[in-house]
Amino acid sequence: MTSTSFWQATAGDWQPAATAARMLDRLFDCIIVGGGIAGISAAYALAELQPRWCVAVVDRRQVGGGATGRNAGFLIAGTADHYAVSVAKYGRTTSRDIFALTVASHRRIRDFLARHPTVDCDYLPCGSLTLAGTAREAEMLAQSVALLQEDGFDLTWIPHDPLGRGFYAAIHNPQDAGIHPIKLVRALATASGATVVEHWPVTGLEADRGTLLVHGTTGILRAERVLLALNGEAPTFASFFANKVFPKRGQIFVTAPYGRRLLDKIVYANEGYEYFRQLPDGRFLFGGGRRAFAETEVGTDETPTEAVQAHLEAFRNRHFPELTAVPVAYRWAGTMGFTDDGLPLLGQLPGYEQVWFTIACHGHGMGFSLEVGRQAAQMLIDGTPPPLFDAQRLDTPGDGG
Repeated sequence: MTSTSFWQATAGDWQPAATAARMLDRLFDCIIVGGGIAGISAAYALAELQPRWCVAVVDRRQVGGGATGRNAGFLIAGTADHYAVSVAKYGRTTSRDIFALTVASHRRIRDFLARHPTVDCDYLPCGSLTLAGTAREAEMLAQSVALLQEDGFDLTWIPHDPLGRGFYAAIHNPQDAGIHPIKLVRALATASGATVVEHWPVTGLEADRGTLLVHGTTGILRAERVLLALNGEAPTFASFFANKVFPKRGQIFVTAPYGRRLLDKIVYANEGYEYFRQLPDGRFLFGGGRRAFAETEVGTDETPTEAVQAHLEAFRNRHFPELTAVPVAYRWAGTMGFTDDGLPLLGQLPGYEQVWFTIACHGHGMGFSLEVGRQAAQMLIDGTPPPLFDAQRLDTPGDGG
């Protein structure tokens, strides 16, 4: 099976100006380890908040080479849970704050694109549908939309299947959107002005006379502070994350172009475990299937499997039988970072005075990261993690708000 994503194959050429050899004698105000949407969003926010800082982003692969370039290109508000589930888990105030944060994140993307009208990242303000796969889930969606409306969010309850394809009900969010994730993250990286170095794996960190040495395979970089944006790969970098971040695999396939437009929104279904969209050129994207293979879809292996791919094809054939004969052009997998409580982690790495982290958006990094990146940048500046996502919460149980 292929491992290159559709986004990686269609992003076009992009060459960062920097090379590691030209950086070795510089002292950076901040080095960000990880060139995905989390790290690049932080770099972009730092350009706004601390424009005089000298910032570098290094990645062991290329910008967008991890989960950012291996997702579905969804900008979805909220967490992976339905809102009623979120309220039961975190409390009303926390759930409202999280949803509002993702709405703000989407607004920051729209503002960015408005300020940079030449950026082409296939942004589609098409709205989303969240579809119920069972009658029980339909009841949960009805409760969720009622709570969301009470909390001031503009979503609509649809008490039937708006697609007529075997679902029970839906929530429509007109603010959600589709995007080409690699084109977006590259544009943000360029706009940030950060020094970007690709194919520069970090092998370790070392404190040295008030600064930090960032060891790589081809040299050592120096910085006043470091931000780790490693997502599901965090446990392999530092043992601190071993019982806090859990990597899980997500799988997707994209078909050849289909001649008719069947779908004009991005879609989550079956509690978000299946998702799909029709791309601008007519191709269909189907992803998910992890719930049926929970025991195998763990770890950092990015190889798509026959079992999950067959599950996704069966889902496609069941709900879109006219696509059965359309060939699959791309199959891939990516690693997502999860936590026990379902929320991102921001904080300080123990043992290092100026090493911080922002990780684990539970497969919703595109929806979270512009605003979480701003919070990570503020954390680097003032030395205080944002209360909503402070990693210390995992050691100090709270009442959920």
